[in-house]
Amino acid sequence: MMNSSQSVTDTDAGILRYFSGLADPSRAIGGPRFDALCFWGGPLIWLVVTQIWFGIALLIPQAAGHNLVATLGYFAAILTYGHLVAVVPRAYFNRDVFEQNRFRLTVVPIVLLAGLLVSPVFMAIAGMLVVLWDVHHTAMQNFGLGRIYDMKAGNDAQTLRRTDLRMNWVLYVGPIAAGAALLTHANALVSDGNTSLVDIAALPGVLEQQHHWISAVAAAAWCLTLGWTVLDYRRAIAAGYRLPAHKAALTVSTGLVSLIAWGFSSPLVAFISINIYHAIQYFALVWLKEGDRMAARAKRASPATLFLFLGLCGLIGIAYDAATATNIKWLIAPFVACSLLHFWYDSFVWSVRKKQV
Repeated sequence: MMNSSQSVTDTDAGILRYFSGLADPSRAIGGPRFDALCFWGGPLIWLVVTQIWFGIALLIPQAAGHNLVATLGYFAAILTYGHLVAVVPRAYFNRDVFEQNRFRLTVVPIVLLAGLLVSPVFMAIAGMLVVLWDVHHTAMQNFGLGRIYDMKAGNDAQTLRRTDLRMNWVLYVGPIAAGAALLTHANALVSDGNTSLVDIAALPGVLEQQHHWISAVAAAAWCLTLGWTVLDYRRAIAAGYRLPAHKAALTVSTGLVSLIAWGFSSPLVAFISINIYHAIQYFALVWLKEGDRMAARAKRASPATLFLFLGLCGLIGIAYDAATATNIKWLIAPFVACSLLHFWYDSFVWSVRKKQV
């Protein structure tokens, strides 16, 4: 008869064997180390770095600590704004993607920008949509990376697709709704003061009054969804599905970081750490899939092209950050359009089902 200590040892050995798959280059997107730094390991790395950074800031003189936090915040802002234009090589330099979406990539941006410049109401609605869509967009990036790992493991693109959509959305949005960051997001919806929609303008106050109920509902939804997901995965595994180690690591990493950052950390820690890892994941994916094409167009070696790519995105990020400090509509409108187009483009320029990743 097997004793309990032997059973625990066998379980530990099985877990180690399972996660040893993280070292398999054929199952990684960019390689075992690359993925550990940029994809599935990125969320944990940047949450730890941010927490340590803030801890150091609290130990040094107040003025120096403030500057230290401001520096990391500025770095996060530039990365966040800069990654919005990182989709350009994928959307416009990839001939297949461009030809399949010519109308959406040419006419729609012009119409959108014109609407933002002409209509103050449209600009106000677009500004609120940026805040809301950004939350959904981050959750869907986690979903997309998980689907890529499924594809590389040979799993059918439709298997557990709806489950993964639901899981990634709730794992990310649930802690936002349950934690202090909900009010931060609500305030961001009306921070420009340009909206005349009274109900929307009153939203932060309403949420503050009802936040304890919202938190309870969000926590319950998070737990129920997690249980629902476990049941779906158990059924799929019984039917022959094999959960890739990389996808499991990504799900645990992003879910844990979302819970800790949005649910139990200050909103500033959450915004900085999550925006940094999200942007790095995106830069990494674009470079892996479009780097050779960019290098061929630039007629430069890959390292030089990478430096040029990141540098141009960084300059756009700096310009975007500067524009947000103004109240000049014609200056802000192109960047609001850039944000919305980035979120929208990502919904069709990457497709696991069409094997376009």
